[in-house]
Amino acid sequence: MRQMVGKVSTCHPPLNSAGGAGLSNALVSRPWAVAVLLGVVAFITFLPSVFGDFVNWDDAEHVFENRVVLDGLSPTGVRGAFTEVVVCCWAPLTVLSYQCDTTLFGTGPAGYHLTNVLLHALASATLYVALVRMTSAPGCSAAAVLLFAIHPLRVESVAWISERKDVLSVLLLGVTLLAYERYCRAPGIVRYIGVVIALLAGLMAKATLVTVPVLLLLLDCWPLGRLSVPGLGAAAPNEVAARRYPPRPWRSVLAEKLPLLLLSVIFIAVTLHTQRTAMAESSDLPFFTARLPNAVHAGAWYVWKTVWPSGLHAFYGHPGLAGWPPAVLFSAAATLVFLASAATCLRTAVPAVAFGLVWFAVALSPVIGIVAQQGSLAQADRYSYVPHIGLMISIVWAAAAAAARLRLPAWMPVILLASVSAALVAGDQRLIATWKESTTLWNRVLTVDPGSAMARSQYGDALYRRGEVAASIVEFRTALETLQAAPNNTRSQSRVCTALGVALLDLGKITEAAEQLNRAITLDPANNAARMEFGLMLFNSGRPQEAADSFATILTAQPSNVDAARNLVIAEARAGDLPAATAACRRLVALLPGKADSHSRLGQLLLQGGSFEPAIEEFRAAAQLDPSHPGIFSLLSRAYAAAGRPEEAEQAAARDRLQVREQKAAPRQGH
Repeated sequence: MRQMVGKVSTCHPPLNSAGGAGLSNALVSRPWAVAVLLGVVAFITFLPSVFGDFVNWDDAEHVFENRVVLDGLSPTGVRGAFTEVVVCCWAPLTVLSYQCDTTLFGTGPAGYHLTNVLLHALASATLYVALVRMTSAPGCSAAAVLLFAIHPLRVESVAWISERKDVLSVLLLGVTLLAYERYCRAPGIVRYIGVVIALLAGLMAKATLVTVPVLLLLLDCWPLGRLSVPGLGAAAPNEVAARRYPPRPWRSVLAEKLPLLLLSVIFIAVTLHTQRTAMAESSDLPFFTARLPNAVHAGAWYVWKTVWPSGLHAFYGHPGLAGWPPAVLFSAAATLVFLASAATCLRTAVPAVAFGLVWFAVALSPVIGIVAQQGSLAQADRYSYVPHIGLMISIVWAAAAAAARLRLPAWMPVILLASVSAALVAGDQRLIATWKESTTLWNRVLTVDPGSAMARSQYGDALYRRGEVAASIVEFRTALETLQAAPNNTRSQSRVCTALGVALLDLGKITEAAEQLNRAITLDPANNAARMEFGLMLFNSGRPQEAADSFATILTAQPSNVDAARNLVIAEARAGDLPAATAACRRLVALLPGKADSHSRLGQLLLQGGSFEPAIEEFRAAAQLDPSHPGIFSLLSRAYAAAGRPEEAEQAAARDRLQVREQKAAPRQGH
């Protein structure tokens, strides 16, 4: 066993005190009481977020305009959760959790918010149990998890419905750590399969857990001590007194990570594929002049905001080629060098510091923007969720070691922890209030960063959704002016032009709207939202064939776009091209085979074209799917009559008359 010379015992009552040692052992062997307490604290802290609304940043795509979610939990919904990509992410378990909320609570925001808070509370409790079992250090474990759970950097992950994948994945990370700790105590195939299943579930909630195999390898070094690392101190004697983990050779430990690593590689490939359209081009953000400097700044930024969490908001724009000011970049590099030096100097005396900082760096790597830069974010509060676990371990264990060396009375660290916690909770409440709804969210960003074109555009969208169309146009124009002053942002300009065009349409300014929509398509030919609005404008202007061409272009790029398929049917029919309308409607039926309306539309087109028997089949399919579909039996009666089947026509007509009487009687029954 490695020598413990100069070692500082931290986070425990003195071992020469039988009562202190007994209490510590009891907390380690039965950690759930403290875990529940930590979960309750986290739950109460973030409970005010339950009263927030949806926000106009991905919530529509994830939830309140997502038909897979709004239909609730069902076989079709489960299939959709595993087959559809939402906002460039494949996270089926996250989508399933939304479906459960819809089924249990309805489609209002409160239920989704409540589940986010519950999952964060459960994640905090689970992380504590895993950490205390591995370290046998209940005091430090509780402090680290408490600070992690209530830090203001958590607000975005908890208060934003779209970040359900954060809280769900970290809960499953905690389950993975518990399964791994159990496996390390007594390795066996069944326990190992439990680790694999837990990690797979976590990855299906959010792919940023791809670093978990490396994080587990870190745990093998400290605190589990399964691997002997030269120069790294071992766990203090009292930390391993309650439970020992059989040491393993390097080769065996690495071999047991290979299946987990394979899972990570698969999910890395899936993520790179699904997010390819959202990733910045390397030519726009070169590695050495843009990505690497921003990664250095971001790494230090998370540390700075951990210590002093002020100025937090929803969107931190990437500086791009302009880069960060030299003084800021120098201070960021100095911060990282200091942390590396601290980890090196304390690796023997307080190995938890080195472990936590390496965890922080490894867990941050998927979102630091070096390999792939998604969107135009420099950093984000939510990106710190998993990395912060390690950083809090470093801070708490270092503070405990300092308190032990200084021989501080036991009450002083407790008072300090309580004071810091109170300040963090107060910061949480202020930040949660900014997530109440869209205007407060983007007002907060603009208060801190008035030049943010993204925030200006989103604020305009929030005003538009509130019916303040004229005010939204002002915001959109301001955002465009800002974007035009910077290079390499044609996609962003295109999105704002689309929003401006739609707002101008609402005010009846057709010519200006057409200019903006055309400009949006020119800037980004892949902007199908602009093509859709342009097609609708053409249709409403009496140009259905041109509108049909626009919808057909969208379907070429997005074959599963239901709105484009439906609009194409209507436009072709209005243009008088019955064969084209019928062909388009067959595509719509293929996209929506379980919807009565699509079958009814196709039946009407077939009936109009003289294909009576196929029309009958479509009307019968619609009636079977939804017997109360308006006019379906009247249409079926007409089709039977046209096909020369009078008896069946009369039966369908009688059914239609009965349906009409029932519909007329329904309101009177309520009186």
